[in-house]
Amino acid sequence: MRVPIESYLQATQPGVKVHSLVASFPFSPVDIDLGRLARGEWRPVVDRFRVWYLPGEGTPLCYVMIRKLDPHDMVLVYAHLVFNIGKPDESDAGVFTMGILCNDDVRARAALNSLLDIPPSFHRRSDVRMRERKWRDDANAVMRFTANVHSAMATAAPGASFQTVSAEPPPEALKELKRGLGTWWD
Repeated sequence: MRVPIESYLQATQPGVKVHSLVASFPFSPVDIDLGRLARGEWRPVVDRFRVWYLPGEGTPLCYVMIRKLDPHDMVLVYAHLVFNIGKPDESDAGVFTMGILCNDDVRARAALNSLLDIPPSFHRRSDVRMRERKWRDDANAVMRFTANVHSAMATAAPGASFQTVSAEPPPEALKELKRGLGTWWD
């Protein structure tokens, strides 16, 4: 199933869903085949491979964010690879957890495959624990995906201009940002 990407651009569109695919990886390292994920084209104006680290009270938040827009099929993949720091007691947490939001369930599975069957370890899908495979309509998941649709579509627009913004948020704002950036699947 595929939801038209335009559905996320209409702020009041009722019943919009996003496909969520979440898998725990009980091994390390995790290799990412960016070529497979990019499907032959990586556009740095729109696509992102970003590493986040947010220090602070308690366990720090560290994750890799990948966003890939396929302008031909109008499919956006938003992947969130979380390092399960401070969760060694949880047997199902694994070393890493990958959450993928996408407007196409087939492309979400293909994005997960970009982390599997890579030399030298050649891990298979049976080596990871699938925690979630479903279409979500909850506000948190849809909002995360919609924000990335807006960002990708704004920079993909012909004649788009760019601005550099730099700011140091107050500690309270960073704490709130960290709380909201963790996971949508917990």
